[in-house]
Amino acid sequence: MKKQNFLLGRGERLTSSILVRSGGAPKEAPYTFGEARERLAPMLSEAVSDVSKLPADACPGDRAVIMLTLNPEYLAKSYFPQDLFSQIGMELLGSRPQKIKPEKRSRDREPEETMSTQLFASAPRSVLRNWSADLGKWPESHKGASDLVGIEAISAPAPENKIKGGLPREGEIPMELVLHAGELELHVIDQFWEFFKARRVPGTFRKRFFAQGLCFLEVVAPAERAVEIASFSPVRALRKMPELRFLRPTIRSSGIPTVAPELPPLLPIVNSPAVAIFDGGIPATHPITRWVTPFEFPGMSPATAELLEHGVGVSSAALFGHIDPKSPIPAPFSKIDHYRVIDSSPEQNPYELYEVLERIEVVLSSRKYDFVNLSIGPCLPIEDDEIHAWTAVLDDRLAHSDTLATIAVGNDGESDSITRLNRVQVPADCVNALAIGACDSREKVWSRAPYSSIGPGRSPGLVKPDLVEFGGAFERPFIVLNADMTPKLAATGGTSFAAPSAMRMATGIRTHFGNNLNNLAIRSLLVHTV
Repeated sequence: MKKQNFLLGRGERLTSSILVRSGGAPKEAPYTFGEARERLAPMLSEAVSDVSKLPADACPGDRAVIMLTLNPEYLAKSYFPQDLFSQIGMELLGSRPQKIKPEKRSRDREPEETMSTQLFASAPRSVLRNWSADLGKWPESHKGASDLVGIEAISAPAPENKIKGGLPREGEIPMELVLHAGELELHVIDQFWEFFKARRVPGTFRKRFFAQGLCFLEVVAPAERAVEIASFSPVRALRKMPELRFLRPTIRSSGIPTVAPELPPLLPIVNSPAVAIFDGGIPATHPITRWVTPFEFPGMSPATAELLEHGVGVSSAALFGHIDPKSPIPAPFSKIDHYRVIDSSPEQNPYELYEVLERIEVVLSSRKYDFVNLSIGPCLPIEDDEIHAWTAVLDDRLAHSDTLATIAVGNDGESDSITRLNRVQVPADCVNALAIGACDSREKVWSRAPYSSIGPGRSPGLVKPDLVEFGGAFERPFIVLNADMTPKLAATGGTSFAAPSAMRMATGIRTHFGNNLNNLAIRSLLVHTV
């Protein structure tokens, strides 16, 4: 007799609270207070010396940014140096993961390289100078002194180290500037503009986004002035503006030797969730529009054939999944709103990246969707030490909504592994979205599709992709409808199609179970099906 596996719903009602007894010996620190004070005093002195050399207009309100790297044994929230920050008068600006090898470990263990956290803090330069002058005389009873044993290093960010990736030697280029400035700190941006003009740097500011206490600013300026620009103390990172990543199929599309397929009947879809796709567009009179509503933004140029082919293919995958030419096309689980957010070929417009993000942000801030799919993004592998505008803005938006997003991880899995160019692409490092990779088969025996970008992602979302779905292979392509007005089947492949196909499974779950299952439950079920 075949074994039955039952799905238990509302299982949380059967749970009850239990008392977990905690305790144990006091934490053993890697450094004594005296060791910590002697180690950190010269580091702080050097950091104060560095920020004191900055011009006055590089420090808004005379505040400078310094970095405090935590010892890896002091990463828990309960070990945050709150008393030290309060005593000194420092403001926490943010943090980032940092791989370090500490000088010592507790219980005489051998130090080893591991992940830690680097805190960004700001304080008036006069306050930092006073702290440096007094630190060597602090007694162990001084308020905040006990926090010193959890700090591994103190430093001031060097302007040249804020520049991420390579920049051309000269020439005016679009750059992405990341500032420690929230939406209520516009004076920092104003001060940066004055700093910019005072040095007669030719260039302009364009679009900007705020997320997670940071301002992502599009700056057009000479590459040879990058270090000078980065000397403004609140600048966290500066990089060449990445190009828009348009996930072209890894397998060249070709017609399937068959007659035009018969589309499923237009039946009412019960409990249809709200679904949005952001991609290359849909021809207004294409037969797929019986389920897909195309939207365009004002002022956009006409869509190219390449954009429409991609847009129809992604929408086809979201409606029908991989189409089996030998079987009837299944009925969709939901209707779709398809937003064309790409204005022209990505190679033609170096400013397209922020414009596309702005279009997506406008939609997500004005309409509620249960599911969204992104098969586009910046052409930029994950960077461990810095966050990108797309990731920050989308993660922030998704954290405050009930939207489940699927994002293609990219088709760079066969790029150079030594330089880690094969890693998942931005914004697939979103913590609050599902990063979708591709596998090469729909059968029980499968492998990662060679083109599918690999993990790890950026901390804390190290396990990426979250899921893999069939995305096609040379011997087994992914089948979609093409963009012809009398659509035929086309062979293609890539994470562009794996992502919306995975989203289709999610919409199917929601359609069948309605609102009885929340997004967390749907994510859990997808882990066991996709």
